[in-house]
Amino acid sequence: MSRSIVLVSVCIFVAWLLGQSGYGQTGISEAKVIEQKFAEVWNKSKATIRQYTWKARTEVRRDNELMQVMTEQVSYGSGGREIRSVISNQEAPLSSAPVIRDIAENKKSKIVAFMTGLRTFLEQYALDGDSLRTAFFSKADISGPDDKGLIQVSGADVLAGGDRLKWWIDTRSFSIAYATVATTFEDTHIEFSATYYLLPGLNYMSQARIMVPVYDMLVTLKFYDYVKR
Repeated sequence: MSRSIVLVSVCIFVAWLLGQSGYGQTGISEAKVIEQKFAEVWNKSKATIRQYTWKARTEVRRDNELMQVMTEQVSYGSGGREIRSVISNQEAPLSSAPVIRDIAENKKSKIVAFMTGLRTFLEQYALDGDSLRTAFFSKADISGPDDKGLIQVSGADVLAGGDRLKWWIDTRSFSIAYATVATTFEDTHIEFSATYYLLPGLNYMSQARIMVPVYDMLVTLKFYDYVKR
């Protein structure tokens, strides 16, 4: 075999190995391509979702006891504002004893305020801003794809010191399939996970879990019945 043929064969073999090594071995340019393709899908979804109505179910458990189940109808108004209408809301009754009831009401109001702020804080991990997303991808560890065709994009110190954000992105559609966040809000450790679903032109969160260990609280969210208007 001639020397040139040997060199060509070696080059082909090396190229094949690099192709099998996954995104974890690629550089900045590969990360940029992934970010751009993902951004196209995500931005299209943000525009498309305004054409839909859907239902949101929130289930709150504390100390493993069911505290609240609320179902809402969700849509967007003409001004781009999210509109939520309560369909049903069931809450566990408070104690009838006046002193205990007052303590429970005060504790409940603090938890509600905490959870309202937490929701706004966690929404930022969608990294809707181009600068936030670019900063995340530029420092992220990218690995895969796995046997399901998913690549994992993982980064730390994204919005808060010591936090950790992981996205699993489908290489066939460049839509997000799964996400986890470990972070701190008001000096409280928070764990968040979400599963996403893909409709034509719409990549949306179908369900999520928020764990707040300090309150022994678990919030389960489900989003369903997406109907195009």
